[in-house]
Amino acid sequence: MFTPKAFKEEDFETIKTFIKEHPQATIIVQTNTGLDACHIPMYWQDDGSQYGCLYGHIAKINTLNNSGNIDAPWLVIFQDAGHYISPNWYPSKSITHKEVPTWNYRSVHITGLVRLITEPEMLIEILTKLTTDFEANQPIPWSLSDAPVNYIQALCRAIVGIRINITDVQAQFKLSQNKTAENRAGIIAGLGRLQTEKADEMAKLID
Repeated sequence: MFTPKAFKEEDFETIKTFIKEHPQATIIVQTNTGLDACHIPMYWQDDGSQYGCLYGHIAKINTLNNSGNIDAPWLVIFQDAGHYISPNWYPSKSITHKEVPTWNYRSVHITGLVRLITEPEMLIEILTKLTTDFEANQPIPWSLSDAPVNYIQALCRAIVGIRINITDVQAQFKLSQNKTAENRAGIIAGLGRLQTEKADEMAKLID
């Protein structure tokens, strides 16, 4: 990933927090027939290695479920939606006119070696972890035990777990760090005038 120095994020704790807050991952794999991709929620777990690992699951009929696809590293991307930044928000624009539109965003690229998981116990562990995370804010959290055991067992036979042993992490948090304090203040004010949740979130990240 091309990452200008001003936007490079190297704090792994910050990166892990971002993954937890934006768990929907894009997985990109080089297969024998070309590039393939899928989109699934994943979570990070400490396994004692430098970067830890990622877990998720796919349908057994997913084209990525092929032992021929696991020799080469997989690329996993986590990102937020970001926000458009208008050049009209920069005070310097009215003076020099040397400003152009851009897009602020945060993105994490993780490379790693994959292991496909079929053991029922591990699949239940992955499903339980994902469910616990996503149900945390529900008034009455749902759990796997709310469904019939044979139903969950049948679902497990239709999926394959994924473990990514992380070998490399690159992150870019492009949040107007390369702009002057005056122009950043202008961006924050411009975002505030939009009065949307996404704009307010970006303004907080820039501030």
